[in-house]
Amino acid sequence: MAELTREQFVEQVFAIVPAKFPLVKLSRNGDPFSLSVNGHPYSLESLYRLATLNPQDMKRNVERWVVEILRAEESASDREGSYEQVKERILPMILPDWASKSHKQTVTQPLLEGLDIAYAIDSDRTIAYLSQAQFSGWEISLDELHATAIDNLVARSESMAATAAQDEDGTINLIIFQTCDGYDASRILLPTLHDRLSEHLGSPFAAGIPNRDILLCFRDDAETVAKIRTQIAEDYARMPHQLTDKLLLVTPDGIARKD
Repeated sequence: MAELTREQFVEQVFAIVPAKFPLVKLSRNGDPFSLSVNGHPYSLESLYRLATLNPQDMKRNVERWVVEILRAEESASDREGSYEQVKERILPMILPDWASKSHKQTVTQPLLEGLDIAYAIDSDRTIAYLSQAQFSGWEISLDELHATAIDNLVARSESMAATAAQDEDGTINLIIFQTCDGYDASRILLPTLHDRLSEHLGSPFAAGIPNRDILLCFRDDAETVAKIRTQIAEDYARMPHQLTDKLLLVTPDGIARKD
């Protein structure tokens, strides 16, 4: 099956969505590769990448994409809630900076070149990004918002298990966080991550966040980096919710890009 062009893909989405969801309002907007669903813009980048990798599953993936959007709309009340009402559910969400084009109304701040931090209001089935309009009504600073999100991430991660890989001598080379709760990549922001893992991986150690549902932390030595770099690139290319195929360093002073 020949790979669909972006325009052909958009046409397919326009065919699939009304057939399954006749009440959904789907329209084009000013961005050439995003669509408005019930009046709200959504990027097609991740969905298109998934479709090109798995064309046989395109219909199912498009329908699942719409279901996720509709569930998010169900949480619209969160978008009107006060800071006190939702503060225990605010969490940081790392986004690639190219995705920020579809999140112009979302509260973000830069993390590193190519990556931003957004803030989400988490519920049982949905994640709603915090809008500039809602945030302005809270009358708190961005620093206070970030501190709240990190505190919640710490609390959420306290009892989380990680997977460790070791060599035949028992040396740990890789530690993986993958709960698939939407915030695995965000756990690179945990303030104690370096102190907790450096005793196993050395300091500084390398990290990868190819998509939002995994954080890989590993030794910064040539052999380990060469092995894991390839896997990170493959995961970035084939998985949804891509973040970056670049490697990072976790240092005592924070996160940096690895050359």
